[in-house]
Amino acid sequence: MPLTLDTETIRLINLFENITGATVRDCIVEEGIVYYVVDEGKIRIAIGKNGSAIKSAEKIIGKKIKVFEFDKDPVKFVKKMIPKTIDVELKVNDNKRIIFVKVPKKDKPFVIGRNGRNIKIYRKILERNHKIDDIKVR
Repeated sequence: MPLTLDTETIRLINLFENITGATVRDCIVEEGIVYYVVDEGKIRIAIGKNGSAIKSAEKIIGKKIKVFEFDKDPVKFVKKMIPKTIDVELKVNDNKRIIFVKVPKKDKPFVIGRNGRNIKIYRKILERNHKIDDIKVR
């Protein structure tokens, strides 16, 4: 199923691409934060020197921005999305694809986020880009 985007999301993608020069694969707006998934190797361009590109994009868009680098391999993609991971495992059972992420105990609250906000975003991004059904943090 192809990814469908509304006009506001398309506007945010075009604005971000024009400001940073990085190609955007996906964009999700959640709780006043804009999450972008950029093509492989384009994360440096998206952030800019000393974060200059992302700072100007935040100013123009008027929202906080978080950027993730895409990878064709879902395991590598999760490692890029959650840098504090120790181990990532993809399991398929009953036609459900589930990612298991192992993180240090002290970093678990950071990875999950307040009220599960971060894990919900990771789940949504993985579902849209890699058809992953769920993500579990250990």
